[in-house]
Amino acid sequence: MMETKTDLQPRDPEELIRKRVIERAMAINSKLLARFATVADDLDAGNHRAALGGLDGIERDIGTMRSFLLLLA
Repeated sequence: MMETKTDLQPRDPEELIRKRVIERAMAINSKLLARFATVADDLDAGNHRAALGGLDGIERDIGTMRSFLLLLA
């Protein structure tokens, strides 16, 4: 009896890198969306200091995501 292999051809290394870069950017995006939702809730509740705390350092995460996406350009 012969075994069948579903992945006979090696994957394109560039495509694997592209996929990984997109996965990392999507993970950062999800994290940012959650933070912005929390900030919005804090602002709705009148907690401007909590909202400020939620925004602290967010530029770094945005910059990281932007850098990942620039790799694909």
